[in-house]
Amino acid sequence: MMAWFSALLWVVSTVPGSQAQGFQAQPVLQWEELGPAPIQNGSYAGRVSALACSPTQPDLYYAGGADSGVWRSEDGGQSWQSLTSIFATTAIGAIALDPQNENILYAGTGEANYANHSRYGLGLYKSTDGGNTWAALAESVFGGRCFSRILVHPGDGQIVYAAITRAGGFPELAAAKGHPDATGPLGVFKSTDGGQSWSQLAGGLPDLSATDLTLDPSAPDTLYAGMGRIFGNADNGIYKTSDGGASWTKLAGGLPAAASIGRVSVRVAPSLPDRLYAMVTLPASATGGGAFTEGAYRSDDGGATWSSLPLGSIQSSFGWYLSVVSVHPSAPDFVVFGGVTLHRTLDAGATFTNITPPHVDQHAASWDAAGRLVVGDDGGVHRSANSGLSWSSLNDGLGTIQFYAGLSSHPFDDELFFGGTQDNGTNRRSTAGTDWTQVFGGDGGWTQIHPTTPSIVFCEF
Repeated sequence: MMAWFSALLWVVSTVPGSQAQGFQAQPVLQWEELGPAPIQNGSYAGRVSALACSPTQPDLYYAGGADSGVWRSEDGGQSWQSLTSIFATTAIGAIALDPQNENILYAGTGEANYANHSRYGLGLYKSTDGGNTWAALAESVFGGRCFSRILVHPGDGQIVYAAITRAGGFPELAAAKGHPDATGPLGVFKSTDGGQSWSQLAGGLPDLSATDLTLDPSAPDTLYAGMGRIFGNADNGIYKTSDGGASWTKLAGGLPAAASIGRVSVRVAPSLPDRLYAMVTLPASATGGGAFTEGAYRSDDGGATWSSLPLGSIQSSFGWYLSVVSVHPSAPDFVVFGGVTLHRTLDAGATFTNITPPHVDQHAASWDAAGRLVVGDDGGVHRSANSGLSWSSLNDGLGTIQFYAGLSSHPFDDELFFGGTQDNGTNRRSTAGTDWTQVFGGDGGWTQIHPTTPSIVFCEF
């Protein structure tokens, strides 16, 4: 039932049928939306794992829910429309717009955040009309694995790159749920026909999870891949290609040794493409612990040499789950690093300021066409128009709450439900509509209403 209880919750009700020739017609089943969208006491939605903002239209955003598909806002986050509720999977890991034609967008399924509740993907979806309709692509290539990043060549929309990882969980691959292709090829893939067919890039690039991918917009055949098996690997690190992925070189020059590298995030500064920023996480133990922030780094010479930045540890012990770096499109010294908290530098990493939005656990960061910072976290979508000094919640109508198993309904009141949610507590719906109220905090879990004394309710923290 996980698939039905992810994101917005729905229930089945019956509509009486009509009698014909003495026979009673079967009742027609209809779905009723129950929400939440969002939880009212914090204006929180659920985990948003991917974001894409239009570079030309300030109020056009796309958000990818970890367990709720792709959503579109055309009014700067004041309202949202679900675009993909009929997808075979609603676990989204990456979204990308074609820079030459914003009506063309890609959504990679499978959330590359490695938790037991980060579900595997079933390939790639492509829209050519701004998300109104979609074509399913490449399930045979990518099924059972996850997308961490999709990039579209800025000068040739037929060239698309995808960074692919294993499905997560502890023990390793637990979230793959036995999918037969879960151990298929990994790393960076390239399409030259708009996503119809794909080839795995080798030429020095290892067959490991590619946890991030970035390109030089002034020379788009130059890409950098963060290769990071979260449990560690001798080939973990940052790799560079200058020929569109035909050959790759592993970068060193001040980066940590592979033994200290787990998940990797890396970004080119769009307005100063020889400038790169990276965040490295320590390898996780077999049970997921120990993945603290190893360090943050900057390169000013296209990755040849790197200097360490005084970011500190921002990922607690589970950096495999949350790691994001994003550089302002026109200000190369303005960078955000996201883990449990979100930190900003305005001076290329000399100093940092904590600018965490209303909800912790950061997974995505983008910049809209007005230069505002937009982030996706375990509480939905948040935006700042003043470099992180204050934040607005953009969650009205955004149904991305992820319910765990253990939804419970009142034995006598069909409007009353309880449910435990991912990082958004235990919540109660007590009246008709989509409003839910948090009644207990933390990560929710199983709930149960006493069958004969329903004033007694049990929940997990």
